[in-house]
Amino acid sequence: MSLKFVKKVSEAPPERAEELHELLLSLDLPDGRLSPAQLEKVIEAVAKRPDLYEDLIVADRESRWWLLLYRTPSFEVKLLTWENGQESDWHDHGGSSGAFRVTAGSLLERHRAADSVSVDSASFGVGGYGSFATDYVHDVVFESGDPAVSIHAYSPPLSGLTYYEQTRFGFIAREFVEEERRSMFRTTQPDFED
Repeated sequence: MSLKFVKKVSEAPPERAEELHELLLSLDLPDGRLSPAQLEKVIEAVAKRPDLYEDLIVADRESRWWLLLYRTPSFEVKLLTWENGQESDWHDHGGSSGAFRVTAGSLLERHRAADSVSVDSASFGVGGYGSFATDYVHDVVFESGDPAVSIHAYSPPLSGLTYYEQTRFGFIAREFVEEERRSMFRTTQPDFED
């Protein structure tokens, strides 16, 4: 299915969704599941166009905020903000691959190491990015910014996240939360004029 024929799903204002559609169409992405490298291409293209998202950012000190910028059956792009003390908790992406790029502030990412027990970490400032395959477990933590901002892409679109407890024996799945349920509990919902 080509992006030329895909119905656009977005929480952004309609004209912005159309601009995002045109930008992503120009990337000539393949049909079906995108690789982490292809998702990096998506987040890089969106990050280079702050006019498409900067005025949509909402700083929410109570809970992490996100906005669905664009979704197709193959992938989705989200805009996230992070405030002091906010983190994602240990999770995977329900079988989706992903990529993220920081556009403001900085984030600390801790991820399950190759031995499946220990933890590796990396700090990402403005322009920093990471990508991951389907079995990746990580926790992303605010480091600095007012707020910190990141753009994320997932393929296929998120169905939900499995949350984990870190133990001395490794990571143990705690619960799976469907994406629809996660979205219902956001404290700040987008409210853009049509």
